[in-house]
Amino acid sequence: MADSIDFFPIEVEQASWQSSGTMLKEIRKAVFIEEQGVPPGEEFDGQDEQAIHWIAWGQAGKAMGTARLVGEKVGRMAILEPFRNKGVGSSLLRAIIQFGLANSLRRLRLSAQTQAIPFYRNNGFEPRGEEFMEAGIPHREMDMDLLRFSHRQYSPPLPDISEEERQRISLDGSEAFAQTALKLVRRSHRKIRIFSHHLDPTIYGSAAFSEAMYALATSHPQASILLLVRDPLWLSQNTHRLVHLYHRLSSSIQLRKLNPESHALHTDFMLIDQTGLLYKQEEDRYVGYAILHAPIEGKELGLEFDALWENSIPDPEVKRLYL
Repeated sequence: MADSIDFFPIEVEQASWQSSGTMLKEIRKAVFIEEQGVPPGEEFDGQDEQAIHWIAWGQAGKAMGTARLVGEKVGRMAILEPFRNKGVGSSLLRAIIQFGLANSLRRLRLSAQTQAIPFYRNNGFEPRGEEFMEAGIPHREMDMDLLRFSHRQYSPPLPDISEEERQRISLDGSEAFAQTALKLVRRSHRKIRIFSHHLDPTIYGSAAFSEAMYALATSHPQASILLLVRDPLWLSQNTHRLVHLYHRLSSSIQLRKLNPESHALHTDFMLIDQTGLLYKQEEDRYVGYAILHAPIEGKELGLEFDALWENSIPDPEVKRLYL
């Protein structure tokens, strides 16, 4: 069953044993020692002080789960019972995979409990070798080749671009904008940038649009969605599916407030992989255009967006939205 995108905030934080050992111990004791019967001497094996740890936090600062990395081995993935099957484990794994890519690791490996193999397989790991027993629980070795995520190997083949895809499509009316926005997101391979007053829900707020954004955000460890808004106060006073996703997938989706001192000539636009774009020309009317493949205009718009983004404000109010 596909993960639900209903609101469930998850924020993954990298931690150390020295700074967060008490919290890490509590989670692992509850899951492995008390629930699964693992002997304390096997659970706490002397490697934690050298390991890199991650903690998944939820609503009201509640710790929900943890995992660690020793060398290239992922381990001690522990999710507290009330928070299972909500995407917490996948969020932890994405953070570890991103760390591995950023630090040029060639692969990741882990010893998976046999019952958890489908979960790890869905997150890109493949089983190796025969089943074995560890702490009285059946396991199998699994690994992930991180080299396959290198730009040269992962990049999709260059598409055969038709003349129709290079044409400017005039848009008039909210329905035309919403349908075209959804079409563009479904074409995206890696990166989406949206500049908007308040993420107009008529364009960006449908369930289908959120599902497409969720599919992109979880499709690859380096997938990126950047949301730059003028008015986060509006978002704090109104529910919005993209804000739900932002809190759930904070490793892939970022949301910032435009610096009031920045001069932005644009009203509202969405940029897809720096080639496809949706552009709203007037603030109060749904008038504008879209181009499925416009690499020159897309590059220029991308540079402007990136400059505004770098000068934007990670507003605390944005961070606390819906919490």
